[in-house]
Amino acid sequence: MRVLLIDDSAEFREHARRMLSESLPEAAVLAWDPAVQGRPVAGFDWGRFDCLVLDDAPGENADGLDWLREFRLEGRVPPTLIISETGGEETAVRAIKAGASDYLRKADLSAERFASAIRDAIADARDTRRDVDSLLLTQPLRVSEIGEPLGAQPVNLPGYRVLRRIGEGGMSKVYLAERESDGLQLVLKVLDPRLRRDESFRQRFLREYKIIQRIQNENVVMIFDEGFTDDYPYLAMEYFPGGDLNMRIRAGLGSMGSLKILVQIAKALDAVHTAGVVHRDLKPANIMFRANGRLAILDFGLARELDATSTLTQRGMVMATPLYMSPEQCLGHPHDPRGDLYSVGCILFEMLTGETPYQGDNPSALAYQHVHSPVPNLPAGLAGYQPLIDRLMAKKPDDRFESARDLFAHIAH
Repeated sequence: MRVLLIDDSAEFREHARRMLSESLPEAAVLAWDPAVQGRPVAGFDWGRFDCLVLDDAPGENADGLDWLREFRLEGRVPPTLIISETGGEETAVRAIKAGASDYLRKADLSAERFASAIRDAIADARDTRRDVDSLLLTQPLRVSEIGEPLGAQPVNLPGYRVLRRIGEGGMSKVYLAERESDGLQLVLKVLDPRLRRDESFRQRFLREYKIIQRIQNENVVMIFDEGFTDDYPYLAMEYFPGGDLNMRIRAGLGSMGSLKILVQIAKALDAVHTAGVVHRDLKPANIMFRANGRLAILDFGLARELDATSTLTQRGMVMATPLYMSPEQCLGHPHDPRGDLYSVGCILFEMLTGETPYQGDNPSALAYQHVHSPVPNLPAGLAGYQPLIDRLMAKKPDDRFESARDLFAHIAH
């Protein structure tokens, strides 16, 4: 493993060498002093290196992020870590736009964190998968090896071969299945038979299909089919081999990984809101990843169309996930697109810290905190992201971003 380190501080270059010799002994580090050697010129042989570590300010009046953009225009550049002495959220966002794999503050850098970031950047560049579900792309699924047994009375839907149950919600069961006509693996969402005679649940279930078809966006789950059997309605929808956001949070995202996902969430949510829909149940389990790493939002069972007047929407206040509910939703007040942005703030807090912003023993305790407790503070090393959390999780909707598009613009510019 070969690492190129460009930094104008001789002290930091030596410190970085010592850290990597301790935590990444297989790495050969070439230290580059821009004060003496200048900027790597056009035609530089980047292929000699597996990773570039670049200071965001590699010299007087020099901008490392501008350098990275120029390097990328000139040719293929190895995965790049941007390191900064004083940068915060703004620098991290600029690093994303410049094409960096990760962003690290020098003050927060430990030998273990440094080595981990380099390994992760190289692994990501090689498009390796860290989730076991990715094996399903190349290996046939055998129910005996993965998943919950179907039991004595598996669901029976003409045209589909059910492989295993992969989830269960308040009103439906979810199965991984194979379409008999072409072998495509997909997900069957089936209304719980116990609810088939409850007209409100039937309407809610069928409305989910209509809402998703109305949005028709790459950042929203695809629906292949919908129908009825004698016992229940069902939806046949896209299967996501990359798993959900919960899996990535448990594995550890880091601040840069969290911002990259936030950009995708903002883009996806803008498409949802532009179609006149409020999701009302955003949570990591409802944010899924395709094989190429792009995310999509699913589970619109509690979604509300902005021009709808149906009383079905009132039950959504109770059924949504309390860990991510907006204050107005907890109080039973109208929940507009800014309520979804509050949920995004809760998700961002969890991506950054690995913990939900509020904890409680029951839904009432969680609802009380969403309404009355102050916005939680991030750890000191993540303080640069606190203004973003404060605005997303503001108690009053008027104090949040006006729209998901405004959030996207804030991050991307």
